[in-house]
Amino acid sequence: MQNIEMFSALLGLLGAVLVASRSRFMAWAFVVWLVSNAGWLLFGAGHSHWFFFAQQVGFTITSLLGVWTWIIRPRLQKPSDPEKDIYHAIDDCLDDDFVALVQTPRVLHTTAPVTYRCLRAIYLQGQTAGRAMERNGTGGLA
Repeated sequence: MQNIEMFSALLGLLGAVLVASRSRFMAWAFVVWLVSNAGWLLFGAGHSHWFFFAQQVGFTITSLLGVWTWIIRPRLQKPSDPEKDIYHAIDDCLDDDFVALVQTPRVLHTTAPVTYRCLRAIYLQGQTAGRAMERNGTGGLA
């Protein structure tokens, strides 16, 4: 039983290191924690620590949720093209600015200035795409 306790504790720490490192392997912390939870469930039941056992049931549920959210669901979803999404977001924003420009009578119609709102939308879309690329392990330096 001492080996299960030691192994579960080490896996719990490994999962914490994976999350703290924010590496592309971060999602696998939930798999590591799931194995750790199984060990802690055995340990808690073996020593009749029923409140500890109940806590580990809760942690097992959160580990399963993490595995679903970070590993299984992204693989089931249709992959999107971040560049295409960014292109459409920027294009829509520029269209909105152009309509506003045309409706303003005192602005030259030969230029199309970009508003702060449009630039902010472009920036936010880039952040969103960057986070998606990090989650999918396709972002960052090669």
